[in-house]
Amino acid sequence: MEIEVAMDRRLIAQHVLVVYGYEKDARYEEPSCCIDHYITKYRVDGEGRLLEGTPLSREMLRRICFLVMPSLQIMEYIPDSVLAHSPGTAVLWWTQGGQRRIFFTNETGLRSGIYPLPAMLFLALNRTLYTWALTVTKRPEPGTPIYHSPFFNVYEGGACCMGNIELPESASPAKIHEWERAFFDGACNGHIAPKLQGMEPRKLWKAIEKKTDFPNEHLVPCGTVADIIKSAAGRPTPWTRI
Repeated sequence: MEIEVAMDRRLIAQHVLVVYGYEKDARYEEPSCCIDHYITKYRVDGEGRLLEGTPLSREMLRRICFLVMPSLQIMEYIPDSVLAHSPGTAVLWWTQGGQRRIFFTNETGLRSGIYPLPAMLFLALNRTLYTWALTVTKRPEPGTPIYHSPFFNVYEGGACCMGNIELPESASPAKIHEWERAFFDGACNGHIAPKLQGMEPRKLWKAIEKKTDFPNEHLVPCGTVADIIKSAAGRPTPWTRI
């Protein structure tokens, strides 16, 4: 099997990876504790036929990963604010509470200005930004509780509706400030109301304008930092859809 790419050069198929999977029977086994797929490497002859196969080795897998994800080979500085990082795929970090300029559209009935914010948890995953609120004043741990974001335009599951805002090209520790700018530089239009307790969202934001501290008692709990890490690691990938 040959693929012509130029007059004097050709790409020749030399190896093929075959991913084997099987249907699980829930009556006898827990899907979460079983191996989903097996990958075998086959040599290819000149006619494009598969020859003998061998299990994919760790070294070959490493080379393939580096080939399709060059970012895996990059060594980069990890700031203290980063809680978890999957090279080229996801980065989880937190920011301390404090005052910040927030923008609102006219339809919200709120004024753009300086508002107090709780500590926040951010997750950039596959070009999507997620955010939650925190009540801690120090670096969160896996068991630290998280809360629904008090911001408009954030879905209940934490995903941010970013509209046509240009997003960073990758999810990496070096890009977290760019992700934050993309979030805070956008204007809240009020189309997705936050999940709060004890006060209607617009009334809350009006009440805290120019204040120094965010009233954490209005935040609604929704899990822990460990839940976010587990959820991010378990989201569907091309392998799980084979």
